[in-house]
Amino acid sequence: MRAAIVRRWRSSPSFQDRVTAASTFAGGLGLNLVGLTDVWIDPGIDRLDGTPAWWHTVPLVVGCAAMLVKRRHPLPALAVGVVATLADLALGGSIAMVLVLFDLIFSVGQFASASARRAVTTGVFVVIGTAGVVGGLAAGEFRMAVFIALQLTTLLFVPLWWSANVRQQRRLGELAAQEAVLAERAAMARDLHDVIAAHLSTTALHSGAALAAPPDTARDRAALQAVRTSSLAALEEMRSMIMLLRDTHPTDATVPGGFDRLPALVEAAEADGLRVTATLPEITGVPVIVAHTVYRIVHEALTNAKKHAPSSEVRLDVHRTHTEVTVTVTNTLTQPPPLTHEALSAGTGLPSMRERAALLGGSVEAGPQAASWRVHASIPVTAGG
Repeated sequence: MRAAIVRRWRSSPSFQDRVTAASTFAGGLGLNLVGLTDVWIDPGIDRLDGTPAWWHTVPLVVGCAAMLVKRRHPLPALAVGVVATLADLALGGSIAMVLVLFDLIFSVGQFASASARRAVTTGVFVVIGTAGVVGGLAAGEFRMAVFIALQLTTLLFVPLWWSANVRQQRRLGELAAQEAVLAERAAMARDLHDVIAAHLSTTALHSGAALAAPPDTARDRAALQAVRTSSLAALEEMRSMIMLLRDTHPTDATVPGGFDRLPALVEAAEADGLRVTATLPEITGVPVIVAHTVYRIVHEALTNAKKHAPSSEVRLDVHRTHTEVTVTVTNTLTQPPPLTHEALSAGTGLPSMRERAALLGGSVEAGPQAASWRVHASIPVTAGG
């Protein structure tokens, strides 16, 4: 029962308004019954003296009824609330109507347009200034003018100031949510590139080589086998990514790629013609996200070597110190094959590696070194450095 009420409260603004209006009426009625009426200082304003105390319930009912439409019609609701408050003031005033007027002014700050908010704010300052001056002159004391102005500021201006703060916090929350969405999109684009682009590039290179050469049954079947292997690997990694995205409580096992899969990357690179010498010591006690990042960096570095330096000699070294894991991939520079389509080299590989490392507080350096190309990455063992 309680859970159902909470769900309805969160999903139905009209239900919130009804509950708020009913609660305000009940609380205001209780305040009237305990005698919190005739509370305003009278600076010479005529009042309806001798009226029964229950008359204060009439403007309270009118004000709470106006609260029911404050979300859709904030200005008319405030106008009704002001009339009800003036009627209550003629009866001597009550704390209950303070609550009603405070809520209606706050609602204008939340739901009215910017121009309406400016108009109401201007009117509030005019009322505060005029009431302070008139009250001070009627009482013949400057301190009375200050006292009235302070009271009205608390009643009339504070809800506007409060609603402005709420709007600002909501806006900041929206901006944070937008930034989170953009960051998530960038992460998904990076993962899609790392998971799919490498395998599709391998598929395109093998099929392109087979089409460019004269027909040869054995070579063509070998190319088809390489294409099938690469396609299945892409499907498997895409499946792992989809399972990870769909799982609301992911476990380490669902993260595609880690230190245990580095030998498979080496074997795939050698099958594609690279001559790889790898130093892959057993590394334990490293967060899964760090291992996954290392895997993706090695994957991308070997893919780039296959595309831009086929049949090259590659040196892969992965080491762990007390504070970080380092990855070095060095390949000799050979004559690169002509890229028959621009999609085979989108230029996102190195930025992707740098972004992955930077997210964990690490860095990636890549560039020519003598007669080779070197990629060196440093990833802190503790994510974020």
